[in-house]
Amino acid sequence: MQYIGKDVLTQGSLLHLNSQVAWKRLRSRAKQGIRKAQKAGIRVEESRDLVQMAKVWYNPDTLTSRLTPDQRMFLAYVEDQLVGGIIVTPVTRNTLFYHYGGTNELGRTIEANAYLFWHIVETFQDTPYEYLDVGVSFRTELQHYFQKYCTQPYPILFRPPPEEVRPRIGLDPVAAADLDWTERQGIAVNTQLFEFFESEFTYLPSWPFALQSALRALHLPDHPVIGVWASVGEASYIETLERQFGDQFTFRARDRSAAARVACHRWGVPCLEAESLCADSIPVIEDCRDLLLGRATESHPGSLGRYAVYDFSRWFPMQFGSVLAGEYFSDRDVWDRFHCLDVTKRNMVRELLQIHWPRRMDYAAARAANWRRYAPVCAPGACCQP
Repeated sequence: MQYIGKDVLTQGSLLHLNSQVAWKRLRSRAKQGIRKAQKAGIRVEESRDLVQMAKVWYNPDTLTSRLTPDQRMFLAYVEDQLVGGIIVTPVTRNTLFYHYGGTNELGRTIEANAYLFWHIVETFQDTPYEYLDVGVSFRTELQHYFQKYCTQPYPILFRPPPEEVRPRIGLDPVAAADLDWTERQGIAVNTQLFEFFESEFTYLPSWPFALQSALRALHLPDHPVIGVWASVGEASYIETLERQFGDQFTFRARDRSAAARVACHRWGVPCLEAESLCADSIPVIEDCRDLLLGRATESHPGSLGRYAVYDFSRWFPMQFGSVLAGEYFSDRDVWDRFHCLDVTKRNMVRELLQIHWPRRMDYAAARAANWRRYAPVCAPGACCQP
């Protein structure tokens, strides 16, 4: 299963094509770059010679092979030496797009890119174009670069959330206490999660990728057989696993000879076989997607297996976010081995947990009250906690 991110809201960066407005709103670091390039004697010429642009573009093979009639290209020089270039493309009636931009070593030293942006401002300020769309990126360092030249942010969602994600609509969707949460001292989320899970852990984007990462972390042979024990709905659970991960693993119900085992506490019902399964030498993953809090008389859900996976979106009003408990994996491991690194999403999850993690018992009580209200008789063995 391939991870596709960029499904969270972020901000793009517009640069006003009005020199007075732009200079007033530009960050001081951008202004310093413009002045530095001016002191170096930079000059800019308009051109349509892509051979010259290729000399400063980081990968000439990816540069456009021709300019469209409405595209404009500008090259920057110090004396007679080429130091940078920029290509802008109209995308709406009032907006240009920063399509290509590059500098060589000297250009980076004098910050030619800053002056090229400023040249675009001065060139187009008396035209119908009002903005240059500088860009947006989920790479932190590139996003910071774009934001340096931002005078007007705008919201953008690269990809809509998957269809199976449904909005959680309540009678009180926003509580007044949420409005001032940034003013309160933030809880040490990582420390509290470590104490709760009683182990190191790794943030991952969603439950499917947490479970897939746990299976990959076991260093199993190619296309291994995984034994599955689910407290309820075992057949449909195995169907879900096959649909999600069947290209990598084979899942069989209660196969004790399998290379690894999954014990699923499904629908809030503890898997009673989990403890005996973990007594053997075969690694066990506890799927705690549906069970965060157990009864006080029981062992902590997820405390028995080699790994445990949890799903924040099951318990809190959060769109995404999960945890693989049992080991901390570095960003390089998540990128190279699990292929689902999403730093933007991880940061958003931690911010949301500052609100929701301290309220977990309140959420559990509300769910239990709903259960008692709408289910005359609870299912045998069901735990009324999320």
